[in-house]
Amino acid sequence: MKKISVNKSDEVAVIVEKIIDTPDNEVILSIPRFSHLGESLSNFHLLKREADALDKKISIESVDDHVIELAEMSGLSAVNPFFTKNKRQFSDIVAPKAGKAKKRKPVAKVFQEEEVEEAEEPKAIEAEAEKPFISPVSPLTIFGKLSKGEEKKPTEGRRLPLPKISMPKLSLPSSRWLSIFIVAAALALAGWAGAVVLPRAAVTIVAQTKDWNYNDSINTNTGIGLDVGSMSIPNQIFSESKNLHLKFPATGRRQVERHATGVITVYNSYSSDPQPLVERTRFISPDGKMYRLADGITVPGAKIIEGKIVPSNIDAEVIADEPGPEFNIGPVKLFTIPGFKGTPKYQSFYGESTGDMSGGFIGEVAYPTSEDIAQARSKAGDELEGGLKAALLTQIPQEFKVLDGATEYEVLEQAIDEEADENGEFGIFTEAKMTAVAFKEEDLQELLALRAKRDNGEDFDIRSSEIEFGLARVDFGKGILSFPVDFKAVLAKRIDIDDLQSRILGKSETELKTAVFSLPGLESATISLWPFWVKTVPTNPDKINITVE
Repeated sequence: MKKISVNKSDEVAVIVEKIIDTPDNEVILSIPRFSHLGESLSNFHLLKREADALDKKISIESVDDHVIELAEMSGLSAVNPFFTKNKRQFSDIVAPKAGKAKKRKPVAKVFQEEEVEEAEEPKAIEAEAEKPFISPVSPLTIFGKLSKGEEKKPTEGRRLPLPKISMPKLSLPSSRWLSIFIVAAALALAGWAGAVVLPRAAVTIVAQTKDWNYNDSINTNTGIGLDVGSMSIPNQIFSESKNLHLKFPATGRRQVERHATGVITVYNSYSSDPQPLVERTRFISPDGKMYRLADGITVPGAKIIEGKIVPSNIDAEVIADEPGPEFNIGPVKLFTIPGFKGTPKYQSFYGESTGDMSGGFIGEVAYPTSEDIAQARSKAGDELEGGLKAALLTQIPQEFKVLDGATEYEVLEQAIDEEADENGEFGIFTEAKMTAVAFKEEDLQELLALRAKRDNGEDFDIRSSEIEFGLARVDFGKGILSFPVDFKAVLAKRIDIDDLQSRILGKSETELKTAVFSLPGLESATISLWPFWVKTVPTNPDKINITVE
């Protein structure tokens, strides 16, 4: 058997979880005064139903009579532990007289009716008259009465008995009167609590209900409000753009010849006049390797500073005259221009490279086939779409809903590297945009609630509902979204709790029942006044609990 202590603030769901987690088949719930459980009979019905479902025996233990009453009404075993204490007997302090003890009637029936043997009244305490009281510390000299003619001499060495001294009778307080006092105080406290603290009223109302269904389309658009006539609500458009560069293996193989390329700096130390050089102008390295200008250039004129020529220069891209790796060389201090050979310009126009000439190659290389490119486009698009969708959904606030089919993915640009790198891979660059049309779920719920009132009357509210969405239809250019819904709801008649509470304050039990059972839209109701002797509704609204189910 497991005993579970319940806190005042514990809700019934928390207690049910504790019962489920308990392996014992018998459970005792210890419920304190003014627990939340005591606010409604349905709480105890729920405990009883869960206990039956779990095949467990549940009993209630509480000092709160209201809790005991509600538990018993729900079919649960309930007991007040304060009235099931073990009997105890008490005796007076003084010893009883010899002989058979007399029985006395109980002073008051407080918790258990029983007869307690009565002890004799305490004996009065008397001083013994026969023994004089003489101070043990200071000797007393008592003068006797003198005869006529005798000298008045003090008697020496004699102690006379003192006169008898009677002490007043003292008695200890009777346990009977103490018990009477305790019982009277308890009854007074109970009366005060019963009149001021304890009285409470609980009313549980079950309102009339009906089923309602809306199975049709909902329209959304930007810049509009809720419209029950056209069943329209506003929407909002969200978009996100992103790019991605990925590499994929190239499966094709082919024979290629590649020319080395690089950059040289061309100098003019001849004159202040600019010098044009046409495309494919030759430049010769010291070891005889020839490179040509990729494009035509104009070398700016030299500067004359204090009568001296300061060479000018310009950078230009060059391509090896022949393919092959032998044209892959490092920096070169001097490139000559054979086109100026035999003229004064031959010594004044020259080139210099500070970087490598590279890329010269003859042999087989990998390249992307058409299938490689098609697969790369698809994979890059899918990966970018997934990343865009995740980024877009994090941008949309939680109160908005995005339906399946209400998003659009658009590829803005996609470029393929036709040549594979040294690792046999080619690259693909993709840029795309994703757009979503969303609406607020609370707008949809409000629209359906307004439609329910229009179809069934203003005094009906939605008690519970469930909704299924169909396939969305979107015009992203115009920002229009429409979709079918299957909305099933349970409607309940509205019960004005505040009005009912104000009308039953201080009313009798009969008037309370009349006020409750005359409510329009009432299906059934449960009424309880607590404690059991209370026959009127409290005048304090805080002591009235009205629940609508």
